[in-house]
Amino acid sequence: MPPNAMFPSSMKVRPAVHRLRILLVCSRLPLPMIRADQLTVAHLISFLAARGHVLDLFTLDTGEEPTPEQRAWLDQRCRQLLVFRQSTARSMLGAARAVAAGKPMQVGWFTNRAHIQAVRQAISLRQYDIAYAYYIRSAEALRAVCPADAEPDAGRPPTILGMQLSQSLNTRRLAQNSRRLRDRIIFAVEQGLVRRYEANIWRDFFRTVLISERDAEEIRLACREWSVPEISNYVLSPHGVDTSRFRPRPDIEGDPATLVFSGVMGTNTNIHAITWFARNCWPHIRAEVPGVRLLIVGRRPAREVVRLAALDDAITVTGEVADPAEYIARATVCINPVQIGAGMQNKLIEYMACGKAVVATPVANEGINAISGTHLLEAAGPEAFADAVVALLRNPAMRAALGKSAREYIERYWTWEKPFSALESEMLAMARFERKLSSVMR
Repeated sequence: MPPNAMFPSSMKVRPAVHRLRILLVCSRLPLPMIRADQLTVAHLISFLAARGHVLDLFTLDTGEEPTPEQRAWLDQRCRQLLVFRQSTARSMLGAARAVAAGKPMQVGWFTNRAHIQAVRQAISLRQYDIAYAYYIRSAEALRAVCPADAEPDAGRPPTILGMQLSQSLNTRRLAQNSRRLRDRIIFAVEQGLVRRYEANIWRDFFRTVLISERDAEEIRLACREWSVPEISNYVLSPHGVDTSRFRPRPDIEGDPATLVFSGVMGTNTNIHAITWFARNCWPHIRAEVPGVRLLIVGRRPAREVVRLAALDDAITVTGEVADPAEYIARATVCINPVQIGAGMQNKLIEYMACGKAVVATPVANEGINAISGTHLLEAAGPEAFADAVVALLRNPAMRAALGKSAREYIERYWTWEKPFSALESEMLAMARFERKLSSVMR
């Protein structure tokens, strides 16, 4: 991993005029940035610290140890960093208890009573302007501290739940598309639990945060199904990409007729995506474009993914690489054939930030809303997806035009600073509301 990938990108922002005292709760240490939630929380910390806000971070140690340098990075940006050990045995017990109580397995998996008690104690002892829980997995720590219909005060700061994506949409798609019967059963059970939880949990927070209107639509539907008020306290705040790391690289010579798919290759979403592509699209592309190659780039490739390279010498499964951005830079065309999932796809904005021509499914583009034919090519079915890839492989001018527009789209809307600035504005508005109420009460 290159040094610039070990830490969040530095934020190009000035110190804030009004500085907030923020309690931040998340389900695992944000460093190392192995998963999407860690990536986002780490960059949120980078942004808020650069703006001069005071951060107290309460999180869990799930066994992924940061390096001493990464721990120092967190210590420098957080006034207080409290980490609670979460063993696998504790997580398994928590998941079982959650199911018995009608809560999602993922909520139980990350439930730690000492963690929750420390958060509640901190709120009682310190005056915070904002308390923020990232993902529903951390919701129990701040649940009902300041519900949607409450009036914040000095001892009850406005709370925000970063729901981000609709987990009921995510788990439903996983249940419908997973190839293993065991996985389909697990995701089907979790989908029912998550759907009920999402329909209700938003009311226990002053504000909720979602990535896209598609996620909000799914949660509204869940609310109607459970005959409860529809979610009404949400704001939209997606996340961004490091445009200095993921950028056009004229210094790197591209490989001829090479497709790149990148990501953590052990997740159900990515396993399904690349095996679907290999089975349904790749044979047609190979027949139409002699010499075409496919690079599957990313850590922890599952057996199904590794097997693809064993069956076809035009496919390379790299495993973990020093810097995925360099492999993306070598691509002729980048692909995102994701069929399942929710929220937004990091790999898609990374491709686009690199100025690459991209073919993506509607699901992959769901949270990003790039315009097909302008910023990328969107294709749903196998035949359409394969044809779009072939068209780009044969047309350098189209690739160049799409890549240029893609980079401009990212620079305009999808830097880390852009969505975080909007989220900070919401926080400042809530904090001013809280301070106004407190002054009236005095």
